[in-house]
Amino acid sequence: MSVALDRRTRRDADLRHVDLEAFVASDFPGLAARNGSVVARGIEALKAPPLAVEVGDTAWSFARSGDTLAVVPGIAGGAVVVNLSEEEFSDWVQNQRSFNSMLTARNLRYRGGTERDISVWDSLWLALLEGWPVVDDAIAFHDRHGDPLALDRIFTPDDDPADIAHFLREAGYLHLRGWVDPADMRRISDDIDRVLPNRQEGDGRSWWATLADGTRRCVRLQEFVEHSPTTAAILRSDRWDRLRRVIADGDDLVQAPVEGRCVEALVKPVGVVVGPSDVSFHRDCHLGRHAYRCSGTTVGISVTGSSEANGQLRVIAGSHRVLMPVEVAKTEPYLPVVAVPTLPGDLTVHLSCTLHEATPPRLEERRVMYAGFTLAARDGDNAEGGRALTELRERVTDILRDDADPTHTQPA
Repeated sequence: MSVALDRRTRRDADLRHVDLEAFVASDFPGLAARNGSVVARGIEALKAPPLAVEVGDTAWSFARSGDTLAVVPGIAGGAVVVNLSEEEFSDWVQNQRSFNSMLTARNLRYRGGTERDISVWDSLWLALLEGWPVVDDAIAFHDRHGDPLALDRIFTPDDDPADIAHFLREAGYLHLRGWVDPADMRRISDDIDRVLPNRQEGDGRSWWATLADGTRRCVRLQEFVEHSPTTAAILRSDRWDRLRRVIADGDDLVQAPVEGRCVEALVKPVGVVVGPSDVSFHRDCHLGRHAYRCSGTTVGISVTGSSEANGQLRVIAGSHRVLMPVEVAKTEPYLPVVAVPTLPGDLTVHLSCTLHEATPPRLEERRVMYAGFTLAARDGDNAEGGRALTELRERVTDILRDDADPTHTQPA
């Protein structure tokens, strides 16, 4: 059964301070009554240890009890123990931040477990808050007529828009051909070549990575559209707006103004050893705020083709419907993993909840741009609500470099 595009259940206007004792007494009983069985099935399937949460001198443990989730005071035997500040706990229980975001920021404090345990509990906790199943043995993929869905299907502008919209909601991604003129890709690649020499590490408009020979390469260009008239023309075209309407299928999807950071140009060289170039399986909402913004849609524009030789997008079909933990997806995925090889000018679309990765180039570099559409704002939303996660995303390139070279300091 496919899911709706608009999955938002929370608004920034409803945020409040939540402390651990108040959550256990007031919020947890209702959540466990609604979603405890979903969490219990996930704990059993993934063999998750109990989770103990410490805030100051207080600790409570969450663990499976029969067919539901229970909470007990103290630290349960065999638990993975997470130590949070009051602010971190309040953000975490309201889906403002996830354990993944704290791991990314290098400020999650835990003991007695592994990163896999932390990742599993990130999924289990979101299942508790939102009722999104972690496992579903009955998941299947069908077209609008009930026939099996061909997960490698490529859609053109001549295909039925209803089939396109259904596939996205059923599988969590799309592969499109014929929506953009392939001849434009050569001009865009030339634009990338012109911009690259003018970007410097630390300029706030680019991401960098280290290659095997020690050189630093720019791998992401932000604020690119002002340097590429061809890209701007694509994003302002009637065909692009038609794509937005086909994907929306009645939902209120909007496009950002064609300026600033509405699109990013990525260069994926061979031999990256440090840096955010080829990111393994993740969700775009895995840092937090799924319940405030999903599902957004990310559209990839293949400037070069993509393949096993120069890297490609891979998606886990249905992972917007089943909350597979990120660390499990990397090693033991239990849904179909689909490679999406492209020709120049092909488009890919994935939902913000869909697990996806970029495989590293082996023989030659790849170039791609990413734009997208977002759900229209609602009353009670705060445009600044996701600023902390946006800032964390922009810091990733520095965090990874500092991990590799703790003596590195940023330029003044």
